[in-house]
Amino acid sequence: MQLPEVRIRASFLLNGAVIPLLLPGLKETGNEIAATDEYIDETVELYNKNWAPYEEKILTGMCKVLDLEFKQNIIDVYVAPFGNSFSDPMVISTKYEGDRFIEIFTHEIAHRLLTDNTKITSSLDRKILKTWKNLFGDNHAWNTLVHIPVHALLAYIFIDVLNEPERLDRDIELCKEYPLYADAWKYVKEQGYQNILDKLKTSYEEFSRSYTTGSIKITSNQRGI
Repeated sequence: MQLPEVRIRASFLLNGAVIPLLLPGLKETGNEIAATDEYIDETVELYNKNWAPYEEKILTGMCKVLDLEFKQNIIDVYVAPFGNSFSDPMVISTKYEGDRFIEIFTHEIAHRLLTDNTKITSSLDRKILKTWKNLFGDNHAWNTLVHIPVHALLAYIFIDVLNEPERLDRDIELCKEYPLYADAWKYVKEQGYQNILDKLKTSYEEFSRSYTTGSIKITSNQRGI
């Protein structure tokens, strides 16, 4: 298994473009220091320091449990003073403590693995949501649906790989402020994270086989029937 190189860094061009837009809001909250080069560079150093001991365990664990590999061999992680973090492009806010960064980045890189791996192609990735609706039900809000597989991966990583269940407890507690994320955690608790991961693994095998047939077939077992 080949793991990607993770490069956590600041982007001069990205920050140069977005900081003028973010600065008024940062000033309103008294947090304009987050827009300074010095603060961003210090945060990059902090995130790298905290991530390094965990990187191989986390990446290996999520790849093995789903039998997936990242499509990219280098993943650039841009640190910027946004209010939120997102996975494509991979941008992580400067607002986190070093230890909390582990959970945030594991969340975002789980998104990346689930949507950009060697078993799906650009012609198939739009069908992922349809597949997840078949697996988990079509009654979920979009933000809940896309976080069911992510949260299942987080539970597996924090409990089975890292043996740090307190990270799981903290993430669930913090998500109570965001109902759609909380709904995803509720579903994972009810269905069991390993059951969800087993279904996901089977679905990606179907994606892989569809390369030669041009179609994706969802089995009754994948639907949880």
